[in-house]
Amino acid sequence: MKNNQKGFLTLAMSTLLFIAGCGAGNTNTSNTDAAAATAAPTAEAASQAAPAADDVNIRFGYSPWLGSAGAIVANEKNIFAAKGANVEFVQMEGNTRDAFMSGKLDAVVQSLDAVVQMKANEDAKDPVQVIAVIDRSKGADGIIARKDIAALQDLKGKDIAVSIGSVAHFLLLHALQTVDLRESDMNIVNMNNNLAGSTFMAGQVDAAVTWEPYLSEAAAKDGHLLYSTADAPNLIVDALVVRKSMIDEHPEALKAMVAAFDEGLELFNTTDEGKQLVADALDMDLAAVNSTIATLDLTTSEASKTMLVDNKAEWESTMGGFSAFFIDQKIITAPVDTAGIINGFLYE
Repeated sequence: MKNNQKGFLTLAMSTLLFIAGCGAGNTNTSNTDAAAATAAPTAEAASQAAPAADDVNIRFGYSPWLGSAGAIVANEKNIFAAKGANVEFVQMEGNTRDAFMSGKLDAVVQSLDAVVQMKANEDAKDPVQVIAVIDRSKGADGIIARKDIAALQDLKGKDIAVSIGSVAHFLLLHALQTVDLRESDMNIVNMNNNLAGSTFMAGQVDAAVTWEPYLSEAAAKDGHLLYSTADAPNLIVDALVVRKSMIDEHPEALKAMVAAFDEGLELFNTTDEGKQLVADALDMDLAAVNSTIATLDLTTSEASKTMLVDNKAEWESTMGGFSAFFIDQKIITAPVDTAGIINGFLYE
C-alpha cells in the first residue's frame, strides 16, 4: 500500500466506525450460453399461481450461496408464480455482475462493495439501484491467525494472506484501523479468499482473511479466529440490485418477486423442508447449513426497510467508504455518488 494509506484510512474507514456497534404460470428456468448459466430445478407448485403482477419476465441471476435461501425456496416451491411474479431463475456458472452489466440479467444479488464498482461503470441513463438487503455477514468472514497471534496488534511484522482490492482487504483495513495499525506494518500476501484460507491451513502464512469453512476449521490447525464480521456486521452485505428502468416500468413485478423471497425465507426459517431444499440446492448437509446460518443475518423486506430507508444515510456513507477504497486501489478512477443508489420504492 502507498505511503498515504493512513490518510486514506482516516477518510474511508471513519465513515464506517458505526458498523462495529451497531407471469402467471410456472416459474421459468433457462440455460443461457451467453450468460454461462444453468437452470436450477423447480419443484412441484406449492399453491396455485396468482394473477400476474406484470407479464414481464424477470431474469434473476443466482450464484449458489446460503444467503439467497429465500430465493432458493421460492424457486423450488414455485412461490414466484403463486405471488404473480414471472421469474426466470438463472443459476450462473460465471460472474452475475458482468452478466447484469451487459444486459443479460434484470436482477442480481451483489455485495455493497460490488455495487459501488457497478455504479462506477453504469449507463448513467439507466442507473444501478439497490432495492433490498438479502443478507449480512455476522461472522461468516474474518481473520484467522496462529494461536500465538493473540490480538490484532500482534499481526505487526507477520505474513497475512488476503485478496488485494477485495472486500476482504477492506475488512482487514477496518480491523487494523481499530488498533491503530497500517497495512505497511505487516507483509501482505495477495491471493483470493479460498486460497488464503487453504494457504493458512497449510501453515504457509501467519494469518489470512477468508470465510467459512476456513474460519471454523482454523482451530484444527493450531489457529483461531482473530476478528470477524461479527465485530462489524454492517460491512459485508448482499443486496438485490436492479436497473432504474425496471423499477419505473415493472414495480409490481419486483414487489411480487420480493414478496416471494420473504415467503421462501419464512419457510426456510421455520420448516425442515425449507432447510432441506436449500441444502440440496447447494449440495450441503444440514449440519453445514445450520452452522453457516449462525454466521449470517438473512434479511426480510421489513428488516431491509429499517436498514435502507430509516438508516439510509449510514448505508450511503458505508458505500462512500468503499468508493474511497477503490480509488486508492486504482480500481475506479473517480468517486461514486452514493446518494442515488438506494431506491425505497418497495416500502412506499
